[in-house]
Amino acid sequence: MAVEAGLVASAEEHYRVFGRREGRPIQVPSATAELGGGIAGEWTYRYPYRDWPELPAIAFAAPRPGPEDDAIARRLIAAWQSGAGRAPVQADNEGMWAARTQGFPDFHRALQGGDAGALAGLLNNLFQSHLAHGIAMGRTMATLARHAPTPFAASWCDRLLRLSEAVGLAPIRSPEQGDYAAALVGHHVAPARLEAELGFPLAFPEVGAPFGVRYGANILPEHALTHAYAAWRVGQLGRFDRVVEIGGGFGGLAWFLRHPDRHYTILDLPFTNVLQGWFLLKAGLDVSLAGEPDAAIRVRPWWEIERNERYDLAINQDSLPEMPPETAAMYIARIRAIAPLFYSINQEAAAPNTDAFRQAVVADLVARDGGYRRLGRHLFWMRDGYVEEIYARL
Repeated sequence: MAVEAGLVASAEEHYRVFGRREGRPIQVPSATAELGGGIAGEWTYRYPYRDWPELPAIAFAAPRPGPEDDAIARRLIAAWQSGAGRAPVQADNEGMWAARTQGFPDFHRALQGGDAGALAGLLNNLFQSHLAHGIAMGRTMATLARHAPTPFAASWCDRLLRLSEAVGLAPIRSPEQGDYAAALVGHHVAPARLEAELGFPLAFPEVGAPFGVRYGANILPEHALTHAYAAWRVGQLGRFDRVVEIGGGFGGLAWFLRHPDRHYTILDLPFTNVLQGWFLLKAGLDVSLAGEPDAAIRVRPWWEIERNERYDLAINQDSLPEMPPETAAMYIARIRAIAPLFYSINQEAAAPNTDAFRQAVVADLVARDGGYRRLGRHLFWMRDGYVEEIYARL
């Protein structure tokens, strides 16, 4: 990805400068009978088992170009270009995500030059390209999954188990009672049963060449299980007709929260808006981009949070800690102004973000803001090290 972005000349240079210090392997891991294959450990999974009986195969969707691609790509280019000159100066300092505005020359040339064909060609392979790196799947993960499918299949099964436990369809094992580490026989929950409990289908659109495990009639990526959980939790919290998501990934949560009576707004970096717009439009949803009349789902640049609009619920997952502290504090203040409830799913490691600062902790940001009351806090079912919180403004 760094080579494609023009940041270094070669993989060898990247290893000398970064990889050796980070302890990166120099060879692609090979498939082994041992769970993990050199790229996963016991900490990766919900229970300390070494194998899951009958691990499913990893399936890879092929890019699916269609007659609608040109029109969608032209809309994305127009929306991106409409915001290119309006981005506040703050957008130049995006912390861990700064590389998305500075790299990916083929992607940015297509946007800047209005090359709809080139842009569509890149986005039709979105989930198996570097464009999705850090958001979902991506070329690195696809390569590893092809060479060492066992840990990826086990991780997918583990995520399905976590979702099944969360909604009450699978029992929680206790290390104090019985065999905590026994093989997980019979823990696969049938799609129809899980969908009935969730209240919506688990189907994932075959857009952008996703990869994962076939579950029901479709390939279901591992990330989709986490988004499905978050959508289910929102349904547990109440009815929300106007929702805003700060940082929407590739649009996965918007996909699962789609509803004829709901207005859903994503606020994100213009780079990521392009990915979200492609995914949701190719999936056939009613979407408006920057500069277009409002639709059921709106994909907008992040600075539109300053508009005088109101929502019933604001959502942020896995992104506030990765922003510069002053940007994250701005979002916390604006969320309080535009929505009475704030649903957060984030980690609290406070690890180094860039050379300039460490990652923020949402609870600390909220405490400094002083305008919220915490209604709930508990560990996130789907991912170790993450916390789920619900805040109400005072």
